[in-house]
Amino acid sequence: MTPDQNLENIEEEHKYYIFKGRFKSNSLKFYGLFLIIFNRRGDIDVNHILVSYYSNTYDLEPHLSWEIYEESILKQKWSDDYNPSMTASLQDMIDNIAKDNNLRLQLFESIRNYEHDNIELMMMERINRIVHDKNLILETSIQEVGEEDFRKSKKSEFSSSNIEKNDQDNLQEDGAVILQVQLILAPVSGKPIYELKVGDKIMTKIAPNNDRANYFIDLLDLRVEGYIKPVPCEIVDIKAEGKNSPIEILSKIGPGIFGKCIEDERQVKLKMYNPEVDDPLPSKKMDNNINIPSFANTPSKKKTISIKISFLTIGLLGAIILIFLILLLLGI
Repeated sequence: MTPDQNLENIEEEHKYYIFKGRFKSNSLKFYGLFLIIFNRRGDIDVNHILVSYYSNTYDLEPHLSWEIYEESILKQKWSDDYNPSMTASLQDMIDNIAKDNNLRLQLFESIRNYEHDNIELMMMERINRIVHDKNLILETSIQEVGEEDFRKSKKSEFSSSNIEKNDQDNLQEDGAVILQVQLILAPVSGKPIYELKVGDKIMTKIAPNNDRANYFIDLLDLRVEGYIKPVPCEIVDIKAEGKNSPIEILSKIGPGIFGKCIEDERQVKLKMYNPEVDDPLPSKKMDNNINIPSFANTPSKKKTISIKISFLTIGLLGAIILIFLILLLLGI
């Protein structure tokens, strides 16, 4: 084997094969997109599919990059602009291909060899088992991506949904703390939760559910006559396991202080930070070695008050008994 052939084999082993396409049923008014990504072993690493009622879904050309395809499919799923039952059925179809070794490898080999007729015939047959349209239109495209480029692209793609490096460092510092916060809703003027992105500034309220939280509420001067003021914070991470799963939001309140909340409802609108009317973002600089109290080992205020009352009661009782004994001795 020549050095050039050896190099070609190495490059072949580290390629990702990406199969993407669009389909439409004019009679049923269904428009779909799909993306299937095979790793070098022929396993399906990523797959997405979507069926929509909206014709603009079909405007996405198959020759466009896989990143655009993935972003478009996920965005439509987040905003619920799709047919859930049809999408679920087609997703099961792709999942079954992934589980069937023979079928998966057959599709993989056809994609790797650019056998478009075989590929489209296979996909057309399986999509039609669900869509049921003899005049279904299907367009596909194949894209090869090196493993390193693929991983860089995935890392860049999800950097908007991951904590920035500085914030990761902050979370690992002894002085960092994550508090439970409550989202501030704005049903009319707010921003839908599914449109949020990393870097957005929203209004939240620190939940006063423990002594640690109350410590930081007072540290940031958020308590006013028993009322806890909302605090602006910057979103650093947004997570959701799936379309119907709760949304988890991690936000940065201030240096070393983070807020975390979980929202089940995807249709809510959140109050965004407005610097003209809202208080500024907390800017108190916290020493990285700040001595955050170990509230787990510190008695709560209620317990402290209870102990004080107990001692006072014992003292009064002792005094009464002493006076009674003195009067008894004096014969009064």
